[in-house]
Amino acid sequence: MNTSLRYLPAYLGLFAAQALALVCNAFLDIQYGGFAIEVLLWTVAIALTLRVGWRQGGEVTELGKRWMRRMLFLGALLTALVFIPMWGLPRAGLYLLAMLMVSYNCVTTTRRHLHLGLLVSLIMVMFAATHYRADWTMLFYLVPYVAAVVFTLVAEQINRKADELRQQSLGHQVVGAQGTAIAAATGVILALGLLLYALTPQVTWVSMSWRFGQPAGFSMRDGKLQTGNGGGESGGAAGEGAGGSGATGSGAGGGSLRPGWPSPAEMREASARKGMPEWQRDVINGMADLTEELGSALKPVKQRVEALWDALKAWLNNHRDEIARTLSMLGMLALLYALYLLMREARVATWLRTRFDYVRLVLLGMHGSDADGARTYYEAMVRLFKLHNIERDGHENTREFLAEINSFYRDLRQETGEITRHFEDARYGGSASAMQVARMRDLYRQVFQGIAQ
Repeated sequence: MNTSLRYLPAYLGLFAAQALALVCNAFLDIQYGGFAIEVLLWTVAIALTLRVGWRQGGEVTELGKRWMRRMLFLGALLTALVFIPMWGLPRAGLYLLAMLMVSYNCVTTTRRHLHLGLLVSLIMVMFAATHYRADWTMLFYLVPYVAAVVFTLVAEQINRKADELRQQSLGHQVVGAQGTAIAAATGVILALGLLLYALTPQVTWVSMSWRFGQPAGFSMRDGKLQTGNGGGESGGAAGEGAGGSGATGSGAGGGSLRPGWPSPAEMREASARKGMPEWQRDVINGMADLTEELGSALKPVKQRVEALWDALKAWLNNHRDEIARTLSMLGMLALLYALYLLMREARVATWLRTRFDYVRLVLLGMHGSDADGARTYYEAMVRLFKLHNIERDGHENTREFLAEINSFYRDLRQETGEITRHFEDARYGGSASAMQVARMRDLYRQVFQGIAQ
């Protein structure tokens, strides 16, 4: 269903996502000094066109179509006169796609239009993130982009559900509740994503260069990084493109806290890049200082953990056979326990007992006399219905259990009722004749065969 879009927070989230997508692409040319102007122009264009789309109130009007045609003409003109001469292909094609996105904002009035706008912004972000100039400093814009996309999708979904509930109820609108729900859902999704990223091993250029034969000034020996003087550039220089310093290796300012993350020296080198915004430069320098302080504070802890880890590996190596036997025994116990649970769920023991009852009571006639025989046949009937998920509760009397049986097996109403009556006569009367026990034998056989059918 193509639902109309009127919710302002959804438009604000779309604006943030599209603006950040274009900021990521403008960041690739930060060394040329026009980053702020380019970001300002794109931000104004996106804001104006999305305002046109929002003011239409969920229905495309002639005003929106007219704005879209003007933006399309402007996009074609800029592509021919600016984008292609300045960047060439494929960058010019990407900026043409950006102009198409801006023009489409003028008629963004439905949920489908919103999703298409987010999809185009995702394509632009993927182009920027895979560009050879992109490095870790682009995370300052990639992370907010992810948050903006999540916020937009959550806001649209919650608002749509709220509209549906409002139409089915008294029509009361609870804006505060929607805002709380949007903030909570966005925070939970982002926190889960961050947790998965932190727990997932990340592939670094060091590992890829060693494993796949890429030329590099390092090698791996005994699981440790071995650096060399020749055969390639250093980790920082090898990863440095026109966009900035690399993201691997360790510099003079100390090692990084996590493999693949820049060292403090590389952070300061990136912050000194030409065209870097002041706020980003200050944040990066602060991160470098904090990394050095944490590295100094955590160095004893790291050494202690490494010593414990080496001791653990030595102990595991010395007791390898005992550990293997213990794990094998635990595995067998786990399999036996799983088999027990499976048999209990499948009621294998009850199934075997009912077959034994049929052979013993019906075929061989091995039952007691008088009251014992009546009680034996009734208990066999209870086990038979237990096999078919009709269990007698400990607080349930015979009449209540009979009513439960008859609600599922109406065709056995007469047989089960007669077995119950003979059992009650023997239970409260104190005895049962041989004829009654023989009759219960025939009735049990009929019940057994009736359930089997």
